Amino acid sequence: MRSRAPRLGTGARLLLTGWVVYTLHFATDIAREHYPAFSLAERATLRVDPYLGLHPDLFAVPGRGAFINNNPGASLLGALPYAVARPLVDVVAARAIADRSDGPPPEFADPRPDRREFFARAYARGLDIRFGLAAGVIQAFGTAPLSAAMLLVMYAVLCRFGFSARESMWLALIYGFATPIFFRAAFLNHNLFVAHATLGGFALLQRADGIARDPRRLAAAGAVTGTGLLCDYAGAVPLVALGIYALARLWKALPAGQAISRFGAMVAGACVPVGALLAYQAWAFGHPLLPAQHYMPATQYSGQGWNGFAWPALDLLAQNLLDPRFGLLAFGPLLGLAFAQPLLGNRDRSRIRPPERALALGLFFALLVFASANQYARLQWNTGFRMLAPAVPLLFVLCADVLTQLPRRIAIALVGLAAAHSWCLAMVRADAIASIATVLTSGPRLPWLTSVWRAGGSYLPLAPGQLSPSLLAAPFLALGAALLVWIWTRGWPEGQRRIERAQG
Repeated sequence: MRSRAPRLGTGARLLLTGWVVYTLHFATDIAREHYPAFSLAERATLRVDPYLGLHPDLFAVPGRGAFINNNPGASLLGALPYAVARPLVDVVAARAIADRSDGPPPEFADPRPDRREFFARAYARGLDIRFGLAAGVIQAFGTAPLSAAMLLVMYAVLCRFGFSARESMWLALIYGFATPIFFRAAFLNHNLFVAHATLGGFALLQRADGIARDPRRLAAAGAVTGTGLLCDYAGAVPLVALGIYALARLWKALPAGQAISRFGAMVAGACVPVGALLAYQAWAFGHPLLPAQHYMPATQYSGQGWNGFAWPALDLLAQNLLDPRFGLLAFGPLLGLAFAQPLLGNRDRSRIRPPERALALGLFFALLVFASANQYARLQWNTGFRMLAPAVPLLFVLCADVLTQLPRRIAIALVGLAAAHSWCLAMVRADAIASIATVLTSGPRLPWLTSVWRAGGSYLPLAPGQLSPSLLAAPFLALGAALLVWIWTRGWPEGQRRIERAQG
């Protein structure tokens, strides 16, 4: 008898797959964006006064309070799921702290001194349980589902460029799990959200026959792309790049007056998140146009150039590309295929039109220059690849064009190696070489369970040496694998089968 259980289509499969995998690979890193999210959900403010001393990117402004030295967009998004789950988090955290015996903080067996110091401070303040639970909620119901939704967006973009439904589905999975997006999607961070805003804005601008012309859709594209700027000032680069692209395409497709009017709709949409950023800066610092970096105390690199921005440095440019600790090609070697896409030509073999190719490569080079001028990029080794994250979505569109032109066996081999590489990085969260070596010598693991293991008897009745991170992770990896098998073995709806057969 035919099963009456609901069947899953492509969109549901992509969304559920991303959600499961990104949630499973949650990293317990408490980034600076977490603190305003915590404060907003707990005290209805973006001030982070209670958390001063826990992160070097928190600072006090005399007479105004404490803030993070970055834009608040990612924190605003992260606060939503935590606000909903906060009553439960309050109960669990309070009971865990009440049952804790007095004494010094346990040793956190991490080779990085700053992580050991952070754990000791959070433990001493009784915040370690709350931080872990809150960050987990934000991951499971904020970062992970949003990142999973981007797989659907990539699928839609590729379909519009003429890739078949089946090709687009597999390519969307490759984008999610064989590029640095997998690594960045493990916790709340502004770099990932700028990448999502870039892809979302680009998708809204696209039609199968060229540029979108509906003013409402253009306004939405401006608002989504502008949200990247609300998350980080690096978001100005894709905002300007997509704006120039949209204006050029509209100018070519429409009479001058209509082109300017439609472009004005995009600008109006972008004014909403940009206006929110200016309002935040006026409230937090007293001036709408001066960023947080203008007010933060002097640091190692703030004296170079203007608040850490100087002329692009050639050594930093090379590191942003190749350094095994954070380089784009070290964390996403598959993206190197994007630079071969122009060799496909413009007519016979390439699915990507010249304007979109110029946008993807232009945005990449602009971000590379930006990251090479930003002296704080030298600190990326702390958290791995991040500053070139907004370039990844459009580079992958070019990469997809090349992948589908390669011989099938070569393409499968490259994708398999890239996916294994990305998985190692997502599990170990060290530099590219150390991550691979750790998995090969010690087996698979999950970042959040590795943190639990490093805390020893704080959360589990065992010391770090009693059970390896791989053995701890095994049942969770098995559960994740079972869920993925269930997702991908559901029958295709008949209509979807016909579409798949028609489109190859």
